[in-house]
Amino acid sequence: MEQTSEVSVAVRRSPQEALSVALSKLGTPLLFPQNFKRVLIKTSLYSPNLPGNTSLEIVRFLCHMLASTGQMIVAESDNPLRSAETAFSECGYRVLEKEGVQLLNLSASPTVNVKLPGHLFQERSMPAVLSGPVFLVSAATLKVDLDSHSVGGGIKNLFGLIPEKDKSVFHERLDDCLLDLVSVYRPNITIMDLSEIVTGPRDAAAVLRVGGVVVGTDPFAVDAYCLNLLGIDPLTIPYLRRGHEIGLGEIIIDRIRVRGTEHQKRLIADLSGVQRPRRK
Repeated sequence: MEQTSEVSVAVRRSPQEALSVALSKLGTPLLFPQNFKRVLIKTSLYSPNLPGNTSLEIVRFLCHMLASTGQMIVAESDNPLRSAETAFSECGYRVLEKEGVQLLNLSASPTVNVKLPGHLFQERSMPAVLSGPVFLVSAATLKVDLDSHSVGGGIKNLFGLIPEKDKSVFHERLDDCLLDLVSVYRPNITIMDLSEIVTGPRDAAAVLRVGGVVVGTDPFAVDAYCLNLLGIDPLTIPYLRRGHEIGLGEIIIDRIRVRGTEHQKRLIADLSGVQRPRRK
């Protein structure tokens, strides 16, 4: 079967080391937009008091690696549990400011009207910093709640680009919302931080710690590969299936080339004790 996308996998003692190895194994070089001036890293900092936040080590390594390419911005938005400023402070991200990185609250940034494909939005106000040639990184974590049959990964991380503090009003049509966002704000690279995989409700603090990362330029392939490791068929996730059907990305596992297969074996072994999902 023809392989149409690739992911790169690495397992190491530290997230920084794992990311370095995974990036080195990518078969194609990173492509930067023409005349781009800034790198924007969208983190997943849900709450400093709950598990599943993007590792500071990974983001710091990325900032150092890409510092010569343009302005470095690490971005997050407010949510009902905390402000982005609180998340940056309590997750230790303030150290990046001393290294020339801008920490940006998307909820407090200027906005512009943006046209979207219309799955949910025809047009809406979005942070202006996302417009123009931007090298966008989705630095996500993997979250799987088997009881509620919900998942979170690289594409779900884009939900935090919406500037509103209370985004729950979009939950009933989350799949449509995510398809709009990934169509317009497709990450140039998706990095799945597997340092701490959330395997239930966040407040239950059920996590599995794995010193690994998965990276790729196709966000659908990255999410699909990670879910498959947990025994979840990507085709059962509506926004992944629909995105694949309209040509936004690859989720058929046999069509995804895996770089770093020796690390994949270690990752599968580390995940072997995870409870498999019970589908409705």
